[in-house]
Amino acid sequence: MIRRVRYTLLHTYVFAKMLMPHWPWLIGLPLSMAFIVFLNKTAGTTIPYADWVWMDIIGEGGLALFMVTWMLIVLATREPGFITNWMAFGFLCLCASSFQDMLDEVYVLPDTVSWDKWIESAPVGLVSLVIGLILWYREQRQLKKYLNNRSGALQNDLALHEDSFLPQWSALAKAVQGAPAHQPTLVVLRVAPEVRSQLPLSLQDQSKLRFLIAEMLLWNSPDASQVFQLTGEGYALLSASPVSQEQINDVVLLLRSMRFRGKGHKQATLLEVKSRTLIFENALSDSELRSKVQEVQTDLAMTCDGIQNSQSIANVHVV
Repeated sequence: MIRRVRYTLLHTYVFAKMLMPHWPWLIGLPLSMAFIVFLNKTAGTTIPYADWVWMDIIGEGGLALFMVTWMLIVLATREPGFITNWMAFGFLCLCASSFQDMLDEVYVLPDTVSWDKWIESAPVGLVSLVIGLILWYREQRQLKKYLNNRSGALQNDLALHEDSFLPQWSALAKAVQGAPAHQPTLVVLRVAPEVRSQLPLSLQDQSKLRFLIAEMLLWNSPDASQVFQLTGEGYALLSASPVSQEQINDVVLLLRSMRFRGKGHKQATLLEVKSRTLIFENALSDSELRSKVQEVQTDLAMTCDGIQNSQSIANVHVV
């Protein structure tokens, strides 16, 4: 029970923290509702409690509450910007419309008042929300073009690395076991920042560097190959068919040409890169595969020759 309460409180805190950049909307929402109540109270007459229609109050008030919930979810999942503002303003106006409908069961307004009809009809809110959704659709089309190359890694796998957003060991073992029998190729890479003449990178810079390395691998790896993160400095490329060493060399040389400037660093950091290629002739169990990969990673960590060589060392092993 205590664990569940702590879990709920933690995620509530995270949700509230994600809402903080949208503080103008968080202030405007209660102020708008309070202003509508003030208008109804000053211009109308209160209906006796016994005559309240609770079904309408619960239905219309519940709809307003749902509009607030949807608005907060949208704000928590988006950065501030004009698309977010269009959507938030639309939800705010629709919330005001449902809230005014509910207040009609509490206050009676004279026939000379017409502003309540405009609030209830919600034309501004509907138009604003439609504009926001159209802009959001255009934004999603652009994001889809970018994410197409990552879709294979992001779909059907929730155990992604927190920095690179690449699938990890469990996904690699499953992919190797499910690979066809025609000699799948596994390329194990060790990519480490060269720090002999530099201050060590901060944790934030290391996280950013892992993300950039993952992007470089995703966009430049051989076709039909999958990219995985094994450790902080270990990556793997898996192809269902043999990959030429020239293609692997191209990836290694491209990584060696990367330059990363950490925060507070006067000079850019270079990368030490080395690869080892494994070609599987026979099926391996999970423990055998783990043992072989760990052996290769240890060897790469001990013998990594840095950035001096202009070509990758072509070590190919048949397992």
